[in-house]
Amino acid sequence: MSQLTDRGPTLSSRGRASTQRSSALGTAFVGGVLAAGLGLGAFAVAVLLLWVASPYPDTNPSRALHLAADLWFLAHGSDLVRAVTASGAESPVAVTPLLLMALPVWLLYRTGRHILETTPPYGDTAWPPVPSVSPAPPAPSSPTLLHLDDIDPDPGPRLLLGWFLAGYLSVTGAALLYASEGPLYVEPLSALLYVPVVATLTVAVAAWHSIGRAAFVPLPDRVQRLYDRLPSGLCAALEGRRGVTALRAATASVLVLLLCGALLALLALGWHAPAVRDGFLGLTHDWSGRCTVVLLSLVLLPNTVVWGLAYGLGPGFTLGAGSTVGPLGTSGHPGLPHFPLFGMFPEPDVTGPLYWLTAAVPLAAGLALARYAALSAKSYAAATRPVATRPAGAEPACRHEWTGWRETAAAAGLAALGVGVVSAVLAGLAGGALGSAALARFGPSWWQTGLAALSWALLIGVPGALVARLWWLRGVPRPPKPAPRPRVKLRVRFGRAAKRLTRAVGCWSWAACRFAWTALARTASRSLRPRPRPRRHARHARGRTPDSREPYDYAYDRGHGTGCAAEYASGYAPEYAPDPDGGHPWHDASTRSARWSALRASSGGLMTDFEPTTLPHEEAPENAVPGNASAATHKGGG
Repeated sequence: MSQLTDRGPTLSSRGRASTQRSSALGTAFVGGVLAAGLGLGAFAVAVLLLWVASPYPDTNPSRALHLAADLWFLAHGSDLVRAVTASGAESPVAVTPLLLMALPVWLLYRTGRHILETTPPYGDTAWPPVPSVSPAPPAPSSPTLLHLDDIDPDPGPRLLLGWFLAGYLSVTGAALLYASEGPLYVEPLSALLYVPVVATLTVAVAAWHSIGRAAFVPLPDRVQRLYDRLPSGLCAALEGRRGVTALRAATASVLVLLLCGALLALLALGWHAPAVRDGFLGLTHDWSGRCTVVLLSLVLLPNTVVWGLAYGLGPGFTLGAGSTVGPLGTSGHPGLPHFPLFGMFPEPDVTGPLYWLTAAVPLAAGLALARYAALSAKSYAAATRPVATRPAGAEPACRHEWTGWRETAAAAGLAALGVGVVSAVLAGLAGGALGSAALARFGPSWWQTGLAALSWALLIGVPGALVARLWWLRGVPRPPKPAPRPRVKLRVRFGRAAKRLTRAVGCWSWAACRFAWTALARTASRSLRPRPRPRRHARHARGRTPDSREPYDYAYDRGHGTGCAAEYASGYAPEYAPDPDGGHPWHDASTRSARWSALRASSGGLMTDFEPTTLPHEEAPENAVPGNASAATHKGGG
């Protein structure tokens, strides 16, 4: 008895598996909730500190908390709307502070990696490959909707990331309900669009850095079908070493562009230091307000770097009302509010050789792209040198492959495309709208900046990569080509060509026969289909010719008058039957009078009492209308 009572309750293998699975999914969901909560909490702490330090704070801290939620959504790329303006109309705020964006992105990245690296039961470093399918256990005797053995106790990385995003977006929905009202509120559509996109992309990058391709393989069915439709050359370029080389070259070029943009921004701040100082001191007079201005300037400093990048590439940026600030000139812009960073802009109609030195920005970015796109050629050249002249740490040539000029140019082109896409995204985030009238466009244009970056990268990077490859491979022997395939005899080639031609001719002939048979069947069915017969007494009969154009009464009498007259006479006046000798009693005066009397009697008093007077058949006018007996008289009777 004691042995039975000493044993605690135990769980079977199925129970432990389901418990582990629920625990893993719950941990992922809680991780997403914590990532969103920490981001909102950080913004709330910063805003509340500034609210407390302000000499004239609002009596209610709810405005500060509302502003913290607005800034958290703004850090994800969402748009804000100011409901209280001087003009009375709503004004959008669509400029994303890039430094604020770093906080939620970093929290998503770190939390996602932590969940993926600590959840798998096979170790804390990597996920195992997909195991082979084992035979399924026998089905249970009792019918069930879902067997317990069908449940995988080890959730995959995509399932974990899905629950992580579900927790993050649940907090996002609650915060959106809170921040969708007030003098400064979040636009719901932009929040529902940008927050999931930013979260998904960040988690995807975290999964790639944490467990590699195991997070995305196997792909979903729809994505796999779309991927299979891509050209084989593009798939090979994306999966092979060419894609890695292009990614490395694009990263180097983008970093050089950002470095040049930061250098231009610092030079502009130093060049216009007096204007920047006046804007800083004239904006506020208390130290708490100046601290707030300094923090806001630091938050917008990465945006200034992107503006310098657009300025160096050539398109520049706009300050509203269709103005343009570029290296080739600056047009007039509307009056800007007092802010330190707004004092660094050049004056209108001021240019010179000093501004033209910004041409070094695309040149430096193109050279960086060219160097890293042709770096594999340098590695191969260093590995094929003799051992005495080989640099220390150089690997043997067997670990490096020969790179042709086509592969080098393709890698440089892919890198240029990546540079253009990244530049366009950064320009779109760094700029936006600050109003509804003159400031509806503020900052760099995303498509102009991206197109300029792509053009400069293609113009400088691709030729530079080919030149660098030729320079590094000078004097390096080309590896021997693989042994050619044995040549096929000419008669075998002709036989294969004849088979292909015969197969093609057969296919086309079969298609032509099917088309002809279908057309013939349709024609036969239409010809055999019964058609309605034309009316016997049609006014315009097909048998009539221009020579037989006579008044309708006479043509009618010659062809069909007898039958119709018999029918009429049988119905109304049987005593006036047509003459079988070929006469025309139908047009006699007595026949007309009798016919008129019958019609008047059957009309119920609607017809007149006088009898019509008609011309005889021989005195019919020449201008009578064929087929219309009523035109035989000038009164239209008959």
